[in-house]
Amino acid sequence: MPKPYSAFRSATAKDSRRKGLAGAAILVVFLLILFGLRGLALVGITTGLADCPWCMGATAIQQDASILALLLAFTGLSLLTARYWLQLPWLLLSALLLLAYALDAVLLKTLVQHLYWLDIVKFGKEIDAIGRFGNVLLASGTGKLIAVGVIAGLLVLVLALLPRPRRPRLALVCFVVACLCFLVGQWSPMTMKYINYPLLQNFIAANLADSVDRHYSTAYADTLRKEYVPPAPVCEAGRGLRPNIIIVAVESLSMYHSKLFGDGADTPHLDAIAQENTWFPDFIANGFTTDSGLIAMITGKPPIPTLGRYQSAEAFAGFESPEGALPDIVHAHGYTTHFFTTGDLGFLDKSTWLKELGFDSWEGAEQPFYNGWKRRHFNAAEDKALYQRFLQWLDARPADSSAPWLAFVLTVSTHPPFVNPENESLDETGAFRYADKQIGMLYDELGKRDFFRNGVLMISGDHRSMTPLSATELARFGDSALARTPFVVATQLPIAKGAVAGKFQQVDIAPSIAELLGDHACRKIDQGTFLSLPPQPARYIAHARGDRRNQIDIYFDGKQADLVLAGDQSNWIGPKPDNWKQIMDGIALDRIGRGTANENFLDLMINARAPKQPESSSSSK
Repeated sequence: MPKPYSAFRSATAKDSRRKGLAGAAILVVFLLILFGLRGLALVGITTGLADCPWCMGATAIQQDASILALLLAFTGLSLLTARYWLQLPWLLLSALLLLAYALDAVLLKTLVQHLYWLDIVKFGKEIDAIGRFGNVLLASGTGKLIAVGVIAGLLVLVLALLPRPRRPRLALVCFVVACLCFLVGQWSPMTMKYINYPLLQNFIAANLADSVDRHYSTAYADTLRKEYVPPAPVCEAGRGLRPNIIIVAVESLSMYHSKLFGDGADTPHLDAIAQENTWFPDFIANGFTTDSGLIAMITGKPPIPTLGRYQSAEAFAGFESPEGALPDIVHAHGYTTHFFTTGDLGFLDKSTWLKELGFDSWEGAEQPFYNGWKRRHFNAAEDKALYQRFLQWLDARPADSSAPWLAFVLTVSTHPPFVNPENESLDETGAFRYADKQIGMLYDELGKRDFFRNGVLMISGDHRSMTPLSATELARFGDSALARTPFVVATQLPIAKGAVAGKFQQVDIAPSIAELLGDHACRKIDQGTFLSLPPQPARYIAHARGDRRNQIDIYFDGKQADLVLAGDQSNWIGPKPDNWKQIMDGIALDRIGRGTANENFLDLMINARAPKQPESSSSSK
């Protein structure tokens, strides 16, 4: 080989390695920029909630120092050798760390939560839903800025993967600075006592702190089975009525959207419906996601996560039993059950779950009625289309049909990012005012059909919105503000009217309907009945948290405690109810009895792009 070419190749290699060294420096700088952006996001989130929001932003950056320590350690290890194949693992780890941090920052900005590894498993297969969410986000100003950042980040990653020269002294500097950054990141300032402190943590610490999927030992389970004495059920006379029933779950509807329930002005129609009928100012959503809201409202069970649930793509695993669920309850009284949404029933495989529970029909985005309507999140048409389709179904029922029915209606339009379908603006206030207007339309149309003479309409949020707590919410509800959603019941049947005192919850829907329909009904002590006279709250309420996945909030006697799920080491935080051990052991045995969700990460990766057709069912049943 001629020497000039050899010299040229050597010069090219040196130039490449110089670029690689520059890429390493740029990678660190880019991470520091992301630190600043995450800090600013925390300032925005905590403004009005904390005395010093800038202190919160500074704390987030301080907690992220451990992430910088990792990046510097990987960089130092890559500089100990000149062999590219020995550098490559550290280069890839550096790139992966930056990518994960950037995704975490995007989730913080859009959904006010961390990137949890197990959520990647749970939602990762929903490629179409993620794509549609991304398209909606990109239409916003924030989304366009994120897109610019993504392009810049990809260029940085390309530079970061170039080969680097061997620089032992520089590697030593990286290690020393990494140690210092790690020590800074381990400090826990007073600001970490903030109610939403997990948002201040770096995303690795938030993931490592999660013990929710820690299994129970065989010995521990055997002891529980021998010693546990279940609480006696609460049994009482029923009312023996036969009304038609509609349950509307409004995506992300929260107390702060309402003037009646909170301090907002977005739901005048809902507020008017409530004041004309029955409303519950102290209502609790039992979970923090749509699937958990559906579990609570349909099965009558709190959505305490099944073992392995967050390592599984099966969101409803462990809650497939039809016993005690709405279809089981009402079928015993001659009812049919129907599920309506405009979203993709293939998302989280809702159709299979609804079939297992015994619904007579279910329909979603595939319903021909929605052809011609614009699709947004989850391939869903807007709420107006959903209610019009339901009314079409209602009007098509035979006039001489004497069979009563129950319909569950799940909306989508107010899923974040909040888009107002009337003008396509990214506007939370506009989106909820639009949704509220459609609720008013549904209520008026049902009134025209004389539905309320022998019908019950229930309206609830599926969970509190994934948005920052307002100062008013925090002052009024404290920590439980994270679990609050409005709840309204409209009917002309004899039930309690006006504001009903006491804590009620989504889990109470199933036993309340059982008491309304039956001559005799029994419920568990963690269930209440709000259609009885007088309404009866549960002995205690369980709420599965979203910010601390391993904690279950327990509300009892005007107090709140937290049960930390950690297998055999499960424990309580805060004041414990008198029957605390019975509650803890009952939850443990229930989780053990439900088995372990299919921790199907490998299957998920293999099947992620496989086309999936939701199973549909005729609505004519």
